[in-house]
Amino acid sequence: MATVVTVHGTFAHAAGTADALGLNENADPQWWQAGSGFESHTRELVQGTDGKLEFVPFAWSSINSELARRNAGSSLLAMLRGLEARQESYCLIGHSHGGSVIASALVESVARGAPLSGMKKWISVGTPFIELKKENFLFSRLSLTRQVLFVASLMLLMMFIFYVVGEILSGAGRVSSEYYWIRLLFSGAMMSIPFVVLYFVFKYLDRRELFSYGRRAIRRAHELYAPKWLSLCHEDDEAVQGLRYLPSVKLHFFEKDFAVSTLTMAAIFFLPVAYLLVVTSPTIMVGIADFLKNKVYAVDQYQGTEGPIAAARDEMRRLSRDMRNAREEAERSGLQPSQAEDSRRRAEQLRTTLREKRQKFETSYPEFAEAERALRFKRRFLEKDGKPCDGGTLCGSGHDYALNSKLLFHVVTDELSSAVVNDEIGWGAFGGTLRLLVPIVLVPVVFAFLALAFLAVIRLAAVRISAWLSGRLNAMTLSEIRRSAFGNDTEGEIAFAADHRPGWISPGYCHLPVELGDKITECSNQATFHSLAKFRNAISTLAFAEGGDKKTEMVSSYLSWKELIHTCYFDVPEFRKLIARAIGGAEGFAPTDRFQADPDFQATQRWLKELEAKPSP
Repeated sequence: MATVVTVHGTFAHAAGTADALGLNENADPQWWQAGSGFESHTRELVQGTDGKLEFVPFAWSSINSELARRNAGSSLLAMLRGLEARQESYCLIGHSHGGSVIASALVESVARGAPLSGMKKWISVGTPFIELKKENFLFSRLSLTRQVLFVASLMLLMMFIFYVVGEILSGAGRVSSEYYWIRLLFSGAMMSIPFVVLYFVFKYLDRRELFSYGRRAIRRAHELYAPKWLSLCHEDDEAVQGLRYLPSVKLHFFEKDFAVSTLTMAAIFFLPVAYLLVVTSPTIMVGIADFLKNKVYAVDQYQGTEGPIAAARDEMRRLSRDMRNAREEAERSGLQPSQAEDSRRRAEQLRTTLREKRQKFETSYPEFAEAERALRFKRRFLEKDGKPCDGGTLCGSGHDYALNSKLLFHVVTDELSSAVVNDEIGWGAFGGTLRLLVPIVLVPVVFAFLALAFLAVIRLAAVRISAWLSGRLNAMTLSEIRRSAFGNDTEGEIAFAADHRPGWISPGYCHLPVELGDKITECSNQATFHSLAKFRNAISTLAFAEGGDKKTEMVSSYLSWKELIHTCYFDVPEFRKLIARAIGGAEGFAPTDRFQADPDFQATQRWLKELEAKPSP
């Protein structure tokens, strides 16, 4: 008996008008299922050398997953070993990733030391073989559970190593004793056992699970199965060509300036947030107070001058107050001219006295303005009720948020006022008014310039950050798209390409002959024409359909999925005859008399010779 094993591809459940996996009894059988048109036609064209021919469909999950394909390969191998046990000759036909499932089963057979001698031919139809490579380090190829165990054993060894280093660096006398070193080596060996054992166990499991990377398995698979392989692929196969060229696709999802506006907008809130962080941080506020106390105001330098300065300040304030009262009295309405003149004369005398006392005091205390600022800072922030706060630092130790806010405001207003208002006018009414107005006018202006400068810096940084994020996000998104398209869900492996051939077969293949390829293209075009006509008539119905799921279901009902070259191979009689010719030439199989009398028999033989030549692309 001769057997033909058929293996469907990815998403086989979508490749037809109903459930192709056979869950719907009313569905038309797909090419790989029992009772399909492909099976009936093949039985007319091929027979076993003893006249008996059996078809065995192999079903798998059909999801786009590398792990699913490998699991399916293991299940297929188990089924093929049953055929091997009966010493039957058989051929394998895999469409799309069904060819990948077959390739995985073949490599696993030699990796497990049980090659499939009964397999006479295996044919891949429109198969994009995914090429993967292992991560360089064993740790990156381990599962999460194994990584945890590996790190735990490594930590035990590292703890011992750190202990030994500490003992040696401590210079303990017993380090030089022979008994100490024997005990140390024994302890080191015992501590290393978990790490060494786990390393070799994981190394063994890694080689066993990733058998497709074994050099011996690859060599044996090439020797045994490459001569029996036939690749049938249309040069315009959408799935194969799409995955082949996917690595070279450079999609651009994020522009370089995509995050500039967002980052710049976020910067607007940075200054208020920074202010809140500063004002609520005891450490920062105490540091600011100490810096002002020691570096800016030098408060300790003016110890002992509080009395004379306070007395001078009170006397000058009294004179200044009397001078203002005299001026106000001179300007009061209803006074006799002589009285007004006396008030003005008295105000001028007070002004002269005030200037003389000021000059005299400045001569005695040249740093009066600085001392006044220092003592004012001390009274406001370093003393409470006339007594120094704990530690001689900021009262409240930075936990009084109201005082913290007052300190920050003082820094701006006092420093700006002192820098802008000249000391010569600082004693008069004009100076006092100017000291009041400077913070109101100048502080917002300074903050505006600071904000603009800060915004410019932030925008410049945002441009750089956005460009960097754009590159990283584009690379990550494209990598995820490639991973998803390749179906790579493995641990520690990277899918980097797709090709017409498995990685363990030497380069060399060709597309279907042009004559046959045109027939497949024509079949796909006809299906597309009919579907477009139906779809055009259904546009109004789709427009008023409620719900995305309902619309998707309606669209699927108008598609036969033969609109793609990738899914219509087996609907072309000439293509089925080519497969029959390839199977009929294998050991244990033979073409039927009816096939040999078919006018296309010679054409299929010619096509087969072109394909088996396998010229490089």
